[in-house]
Parts: sequence; C-alpha cells; structure tokens
Amino acid sequence: MVGGEYFFRKWAEVVFIIILVIGFVIALVSPSAAISYIVIFICGLFAGRVIYERKGRGMFPYFLIIIGFFIGYLIGAYRGEREVMAVLFVLGGLIGYYIYDKGILRDIRF
Repeated sequence: MVGGEYFFRKWAEVVFIIILVIGFVIALVSPSAAISYIVIFICGLFAGRVIYERKGRGMFPYFLIIIGFFIGYLIGAYRGEREVMAVLFVLGGLIGYYIYDKGILRDIRF
C-alpha cells in the first residue's frame, strides 16, 4: 500500500494516535487540577459540537478521535481526579451538543 492510500483508508486511526499524543501533552502542561478541569470541560464542549455537526452521518471515526483525545488526556493528567475529569468531559459534551441543537450558538458558514 502506498502512503497516501494507507492514510486514505486508515485516516481515523492515524488521527486517533496523533490526537491521543496531543491530549497527553496538553494534560502534562496543565499546571493545576483546576486548569485541567477547565481544559477537559472545554474539550467536552468541542466534542459535543463535533457530534452535533456529524449527526446523521458517519460518526464512528469522529467518536474514535474524540475518545483518543480523552484517553490521552487522562493518561497525561497527574493532577486532579480522573473521575471528575470524565464527568466534566461528558457534561461538556452534552452541553455543547445542546447549545448547538437549540440554536443558542450557530456556525457562520460561507
């Protein structure tokens, strides 16, 4: 398989690994538990937006990428409780989905 063809067929797995590493690094540079909680909540908001944007279309690769970030972040987070981070991520995702679904926030597309 040629490199471009491999990426075209396995793009979700490649992006999963890249995002996992990015989540790990972001967690490592968080200076305190409070900052870690805020960052994971904001990332949950973004995840909710991505899920809203992809509803009704192929969502599995995006779920895989979101889970990759979440796993990477939890692996790298040594400040704060992982259970609290999980709850904040899910809560952020639900809120992010809700505010786009109800039209509170909208995308400006050209």
